[in-house]
Amino acid sequence: MDMVKGMQKAVDFIEEHLGEELDAKEIGAQAYLSAYHFQRLFSMVCGVSLGEYIRSRRLTLAGDEVEQSNAKIIDIALKYGYESPESFSRAFARFHGLSPMAARSQKGSLRSIPKISVQSILGGNQMLDRMKKRGYSVKENGAVYYTLDMDQTAKWFEDVLGWYAGIDERNENGVGTYGCATFLPGEVKNLAQIPFNGLHMFYGKPEQRTAAFIQVDDIENLCAFVKGNGWKKIGEIKEQPWGARECQVTTVDGSIIRFFQLI
Repeated sequence: MDMVKGMQKAVDFIEEHLGEELDAKEIGAQAYLSAYHFQRLFSMVCGVSLGEYIRSRRLTLAGDEVEQSNAKIIDIALKYGYESPESFSRAFARFHGLSPMAARSQKGSLRSIPKISVQSILGGNQMLDRMKKRGYSVKENGAVYYTLDMDQTAKWFEDVLGWYAGIDERNENGVGTYGCATFLPGEVKNLAQIPFNGLHMFYGKPEQRTAAFIQVDDIENLCAFVKGNGWKKIGEIKEQPWGARECQVTTVDGSIIRFFQLI
């Protein structure tokens, strides 16, 4: 099973069980992934966390029922996992911008989040095929990475290094506070259970020094790929006395990522 089919099977499973308790482990199993790896992949590919997607879909369907049926609000609340009408009304209002009772009288004014189509998001396998052109692979995790503009930084990782980058948490002002940039090697296409290779991004003042020291294969291809994407803040490959070849890339935040390949 390839990644697209596996992810879509998991999404279909979610849709079929939105009125029931959903477990990340059981959802990930649909794609032959652990709960951790599935949630990370889902966030990176779909641009939204698994929990947020499930909440949005439940509130979308709940909104449909509020508008189109005569069911009691408490029954709709219980159906979609809310313990009381009060907690349901608060979540409903945050999502739709008005209360369930107001929505029942003001039809056609509710927000709607459609079911995800993984193939549409990825353009079939085009995104994965594009990633293959990187010509290099990451061998290990990097350190924590700080940025004051996570959206800009995530785009830089995607455009310059060819990684996937996703923002998992935002504050009340919509500012990204946590995310991940990950290499997602091509083997994930076969849904192998792989370790996380990448950087954990947090909101904070960028480090104007080495922020990560990452081992790669095919360092020449890495340099060529970065330069080919128009990024000029990259040093030449230098042989180090400790048995490696290394190059440095200065990021959009002014931090330095040192990449090395063992000789």
